[in-house]
Amino acid sequence: MNNSATMIPLIIVLVYIGVLMAISVIISKKQKKDGEAFLLYKGKNNAIITAVTVAGLAIGGASTIGIAENAVSDGMSAGWYNVAWASGALAAAYFVISKFRKSGFNTIAKMLEVIYDKKAAFIIIIAQVIMQCAIISLQYKAGGAILASLLPDVFDANMGIFFSFIMFMLISLIGGMGSASISNILNIALIYFGVIVTTGIVLFTNNPNVGMNGLQAAIEFNSQNPQNFFSPFEGREGVVIFSILALIITMTANCTSLQGVVQIGLTSKSDEDAKTGFKLAAIIMIPIGFLCALLGICAKAIYPDLEPATRALPVIILSLSPFIAGITLAGLWAADMSTACSMLIGCSTTVSQDILAKTKLKDIIEKNSLLWNKLIILGVGVITYVLAMQKGQIITTIKTALSLSIPVSIVVLGGIWFKNYVSKKSAFYTVLSGILMVLIWVALPVKSYFSQMPVLNVIFADLAYPMFIVTFAVFFVSNVIFKEKVSEIQETCC
Repeated sequence: MNNSATMIPLIIVLVYIGVLMAISVIISKKQKKDGEAFLLYKGKNNAIITAVTVAGLAIGGASTIGIAENAVSDGMSAGWYNVAWASGALAAAYFVISKFRKSGFNTIAKMLEVIYDKKAAFIIIIAQVIMQCAIISLQYKAGGAILASLLPDVFDANMGIFFSFIMFMLISLIGGMGSASISNILNIALIYFGVIVTTGIVLFTNNPNVGMNGLQAAIEFNSQNPQNFFSPFEGREGVVIFSILALIITMTANCTSLQGVVQIGLTSKSDEDAKTGFKLAAIIMIPIGFLCALLGICAKAIYPDLEPATRALPVIILSLSPFIAGITLAGLWAADMSTACSMLIGCSTTVSQDILAKTKLKDIIEKNSLLWNKLIILGVGVITYVLAMQKGQIITTIKTALSLSIPVSIVVLGGIWFKNYVSKKSAFYTVLSGILMVLIWVALPVKSYFSQMPVLNVIFADLAYPMFIVTFAVFFVSNVIFKEKVSEIQETCC
């Protein structure tokens, strides 16, 4: 990309950042000067703003560039990632959000401390911090990868990560949950505009590399392969229904247990706005995934020697005019920013209200809660930036740790819907078994042990299945062994 072609996308991204900063400043001036309003933005959003906030959190790097990357080998079935997110949003709408709002608590851990016990709250707080820090650090990496791929003359990978960290954190620091909510109106609009325009140009404009448009190239490429890239149920290893179910399990768990997701429900004006917002978010999420999958197939068809697959979407974007490339770049980067900001605020809420509020610092924090909550965001931001700069096994561990949402979700759903059958002690052992599963999965080559065994090779291809089986079994057995049920103390909570 020549200098003029580089400058136009860069200017568009900088203008976009300026607009987001302005939104954050305006929101911060309108907010009450207290830490709770800054972190929670309670009762302010209608269903539409709730919807774009949830959708903005879901549509991150994995939901755009990640899907295009996977589509290079798995075809349209890669788009199921966003369907899994949508399934999670619907599960949250129907089974968690209203219960959480009516509980009167600001955090999942506080609610579960009343439902279960302090030991349960302690281990759930650990799991919440690990998972949210993992997501934040991965968004920095994804943001850095986007900038480095599309503006290689300006950013390398490390510089892109640092720039993303600074911008994501500043927007969170200035406006808190309010700016994360309102800015997602722009984020979602930009993401959709960029991806739709890019898809239209690629599909129906002649590409000089292949002498035909992208759609024709994709159809011809598909006809020359035994795999049907246009099938939503077929991937490089055949039918992918078990992989799809694993995604749905994981994303449903994320949406029903992660503080950064469930907390968005508190921003809504009413229970109905919250539920409707999560349902609308599910609808918003789905199309973008399959559009990005289609772009990934076109990238493979137009550039058959494409390596690595992570370059699928960037290569397509770089072939466009500088203006369209800039808009699309800003949209993709916005996808990472919207996820990172919501999780930064969610993790900071966990640290502030679930950890520091139980220490001797409680009174000091309450005297100047706004300043302290901003300092907490700063601290979380720096720690997650350090994690994002790591390589190899640490990053693998971070990704694996996201599966902890499965035992936490089991505990949440069991505690609020099956109180007469659930033991107070079951939560601690369930989440502990999940942590042990993560450690075993990282330390031992579990997948290779079962790779040649029918049925087991499917179950152990992804951590989601063994995590669900083991932690649900521990939850069930704990409820049989320990007799004190949560219903005895839980009538006023949910």
